[in-house]
Amino acid sequence: MDVILAVFRALYGALIQEWSNLVGTFYGVLLGGLATLGIVRWQVGEGRRSREEHDREFLTVLVEHVNREISNNLRVLRDLIVALERTDHARLDVWDWAVTIVGSFSSQAHDDLYRTGLQRYLPSALEEEIRTAHSIVFEVRNRVRQARAEHIFNSNYGDTSAELNDGLFMEVRQMLPGADHVLGEADRLVSPATLPWTGAGANEPTRRRGRIARLLGRVRR
Repeated sequence: MDVILAVFRALYGALIQEWSNLVGTFYGVLLGGLATLGIVRWQVGEGRRSREEHDREFLTVLVEHVNREISNNLRVLRDLIVALERTDHARLDVWDWAVTIVGSFSSQAHDDLYRTGLQRYLPSALEEEIRTAHSIVFEVRNRVRQARAEHIFNSNYGDTSAELNDGLFMEVRQMLPGADHVLGEADRLVSPATLPWTGAGANEPTRRRGRIARLLGRVRR
């Protein structure tokens, strides 16, 4: 029993003598852990901010690319309107011409944007304009192609074929002014200048154009 008490007294004495060192080591480890955690959190935050900045720069380039595509599609649509105004009667050669024109519509820039997933950072109104412009192009292109096929089908109905085809022709012609208005609005509103993080994006196209091929090349891989 005396031996056990002696051992406990020795341990107690050693603990008292080393107490300050133990406390210092504990707080040193604790403070070191907190400092490391703070550094890690800062590094994660910096990495996130760096990625977000890169994403914004890339998205600005993509929106400029989409803007040029919408402008080109608007010119194609107006070429189509002029072509269909050359006659008031349905003719297969006119439909052939119209199909050739709508073949110049493009959706590559739109597809590149949505392939990256960065459209989620766009203001909702701006994304809606981009979606609407794409849907207009899709609708007009498909309607013209369908109308040509329907014209050929109607030609088998003898005496009524001319009336059916003229009605079809006028229907397609009448949808185009509305499409022109909507696409024109999209052409006006879809611009890098409308992005929240840049008011000067629309005034710096030359600087960014050199990066477009490089950036978009990564998307298409």
